[in-house]
Amino acid sequence: MRRDLFVFAGQSNMMGASVFPPRKPLSIQHSYEYKHKPRRLGEPKGTFVPSGYPVGEFSYVDMERAYAPDMVDESGKSRLTNYRKNTYFCPSMSSLASEESRTEHSFSSFSEVSAQNGATLAPFLAQEWEKMGYACSYAHIAKGAVRAAHYLTDDMAAEYGHRMAEFNKVHGTCFEETIPPGHRMPGAADYFFEKCKDFFQDAKAAFPDDDLSSRCFFWLQGEGDAISSSVEYEIQMEILWNALKRIGFTHFFCIRVDFFGKPEIAGIMKAQESFTKRAKGAYMLTRAASYFPYALKDESDWFISPPNEEYENCRDSFYGYGNQHINEKGFSVIAKHAVKNLCRVLIEGQEPLLEEENIKNLIVMEKER
Repeated sequence: MRRDLFVFAGQSNMMGASVFPPRKPLSIQHSYEYKHKPRRLGEPKGTFVPSGYPVGEFSYVDMERAYAPDMVDESGKSRLTNYRKNTYFCPSMSSLASEESRTEHSFSSFSEVSAQNGATLAPFLAQEWEKMGYACSYAHIAKGAVRAAHYLTDDMAAEYGHRMAEFNKVHGTCFEETIPPGHRMPGAADYFFEKCKDFFQDAKAAFPDDDLSSRCFFWLQGEGDAISSSVEYEIQMEILWNALKRIGFTHFFCIRVDFFGKPEIAGIMKAQESFTKRAKGAYMLTRAASYFPYALKDESDWFISPPNEEYENCRDSFYGYGNQHINEKGFSVIAKHAVKNLCRVLIEGQEPLLEEENIKNLIVMEKER
């Protein structure tokens, strides 16, 4: 049996940070999610659970503190909150407090005990992949509010410095040659690569008769890097992809970043397009997320033409909430667009067929090249 191994990485929209919890029933029979927590607690291997909710896990930085006797409930779950400070990565979470009063919880108030399941991409893509006749197992390794550099180890950050210095020398530019400390979290990238490697190893033991040769990295990130230059972002993507290939990944699939309040995000979209055109094994999977309208924004200067109806209401902000993250409908739309090109690349050996460009700034950038 063919079983593709998927890793879903990025920041809040890949994490899943919707207002409403998931409500659509899922029909997934043969796909599983990898949970790394047992290994971190001393077990010889992680576990594979049927695909569904919850998605992801609280990857606490300090395991002794998180699972101290006075910090766990009767089921062994941790009460430690403040995910930004205390986790490397975290699960999808819903912020809904009261639908009647349209109020939300702060994500920082959630712990392993109290977090509410939030809609996210992974199970929707697994479901669509099964509709195509295939199965997968996946790991969810994402976290809200992180930059791309969150995924770079110390060695990778040093390589970035050398690359930027050389770029400045050749092009006469003056880009910053070091990554600011606040753009990375000590130990996070090392943990990311550890979980990926353990996922691949444990998948071999869990599915010994399956073909696990396809190992795909899915990337939905860039909102936090909007003010970075396209040059800086693209070089970080190249360094990340080279490191991913060294541990066994076969494909890099980019889901183009969505608008998230800053028009400079067009530069990140440009970098993602350029990177996936140039890097062998890297593909732009879909531009769908880039076409989701943003509540309370006049987008006449952003879109070339009004987005199709399928892209409407793909954020819960359109239902009276301040949370602009992608919602359950949005993830369903992304998955349906993505799986067509996933099949073209993995099964048919062809290039993706992408949605027609609809961002004015990108057309202008392309003409200026």
